[in-house]
Amino acid sequence: MCIDIIIADPHPIMREALANFLGSRSDFFIKSCVGNGNDTLAALDKHKSQILVMDLSLTNCNSIDILQSITKNNLAVRTVLFTNGEANEILRSLDLGVCGVVSRDKSKFELAECIISVANGEHFLDRELTQKAMAVLLGRRKNSKNNINLLTPKEMLVARAVLEGLPNKKIASKLFIQEGTVKIHLHKIYQKLNCPGRMSLQRRLQEFGII
Repeated sequence: MCIDIIIADPHPIMREALANFLGSRSDFFIKSCVGNGNDTLAALDKHKSQILVMDLSLTNCNSIDILQSITKNNLAVRTVLFTNGEANEILRSLDLGVCGVVSRDKSKFELAECIISVANGEHFLDRELTQKAMAVLLGRRKNSKNNINLLTPKEMLVARAVLEGLPNKKIASKLFIQEGTVKIHLHKIYQKLNCPGRMSLQRRLQEFGII
């Protein structure tokens, strides 16, 4: 099996080195090698490759936006991060469907192993980067647990309704309040629990057994 790959890295020397090494293998085929986010999106649209090898420091369109676009457009590509990015960014990337993570400090052979594993439907996570990310996650959970106590009784009712999957209009009807009031409550809940949106809030509540 020959694995089609797109390489997205903002550093020309690294990009060339990756292309030369991965392209020299009979089991890999480099479809495109790009240096910014906009070119990455264009390459994904054009080549329909199996694997995207990407650094987290892309410009013009950042790596998180690219991952969101992949999810939104239901692209079949599986993403491998080859990066020394911050733990917060790695956590968010994993949340957006990244399948493999390898530190730039590791050998090119470990990256190749990761690509093969991900192409076979598996997940491959760099041990040291994963440990850093988990430390951040545990810290977040501890803070969230404390912050949950900051929710008012009405905010807790709204949060429970969100976990049930109810839209704002139905939450308003259920709690006998205005839809605009629901939005205000949600905004405060997101701030208190450090959640970017509905799905994140649902996961947070499930993690801590709020329901």
